[in-house]
Amino acid sequence: MGNQYLVSTGKLIKDYLIEYNISQKSLAKRTGVSEKHISNVLSGNSRLTEEFALKLEKVLPAINASYWLNYEAKYREYMARQLDTSDLENYDLKEISKRFRFKEIFKDLDLSLVEEAIEMLKLLKISNFKQFESVYDDLAVDFMEDGGEKEAMAIWLNLCENEVEIQNNDLSEIDFNPKKLEESLQKFKLLAFNDKTEKSLTSCVKLCNKLGINMVICEAITNSKVRGALTTYKSHPTIYISKRFQSHSHIWFAIMHEIAHLLIHYDKSETIITFEESNGKEIEANQLARELLITSKYYEEFVSEGIFNEDSIRTFAQKQKVLPCIVVGFLQHDNIIKYSEFNYI
Repeated sequence: MGNQYLVSTGKLIKDYLIEYNISQKSLAKRTGVSEKHISNVLSGNSRLTEEFALKLEKVLPAINASYWLNYEAKYREYMARQLDTSDLENYDLKEISKRFRFKEIFKDLDLSLVEEAIEMLKLLKISNFKQFESVYDDLAVDFMEDGGEKEAMAIWLNLCENEVEIQNNDLSEIDFNPKKLEESLQKFKLLAFNDKTEKSLTSCVKLCNKLGINMVICEAITNSKVRGALTTYKSHPTIYISKRFQSHSHIWFAIMHEIAHLLIHYDKSETIITFEESNGKEIEANQLARELLITSKYYEEFVSEGIFNEDSIRTFAQKQKVLPCIVVGFLQHDNIIKYSEFNYI
């Protein structure tokens, strides 16, 4: 709001009364409202009511009641924001800035510390920082032992939701059908075969949208420890991918992992968040994601042969219609080769 709202509605009315040479006593007689109430309105101690605005319109016919009421609403909102800002200044904003990673989130914006705090509250959809724990206490906490932070994860999830809103994809006419998703699994695998990562991801988002699925790629927040998530936005399944570790194989395994969750675990009332550690549903999703990329039967046969060199890996990858980096990732994860081996392919 501009500085115009530093002037109360009552002060503005008083200026008009002076201009038209109407005293408070005369206004009381003309409107049938007590002088005390008029005095309180003009001093800003009482809210301008709809009833009084309509009476004022008759005394000052050049100005509609709607003008006074709109001004009053904006003035009251402005004053509430000033009080809200004053309340924020009572916090240790420097400490809150560190806790909620203001520098990382608002690095490209020229905002004051108070403005950053207000934007963070909007992002987290809470009215003050004391509410954070109670609102987000249902987020998984096992990952914290590995250095993860609930604040970072909550911020990332809300940034992803904001991105869905920015994309503004109208999926209202597209119903999600698990059967159609199953029929499209080979299309996702084909997209993963494109070694131009960004192009493959753009195509993946489009394919998801055609299937009634929202999909967002949003960089991970420091210490969020999150790889992906499956949730619901406006009644449609929604996949978030963090691009953690950045490599093509990691990103695409994360995508197939969330698709696996969607096929076997999707519940509109639940948000499934994927971290590094695997247990329960995560193990099931990992197993299906692996199967979607490389058929386990053929992978086991390849491993049993025990020949792991560039030629054998490339040949096996070609037969499975996946990039060699996917095969290398599987072999490294299963401790069949070292994590330092074959990264160049």
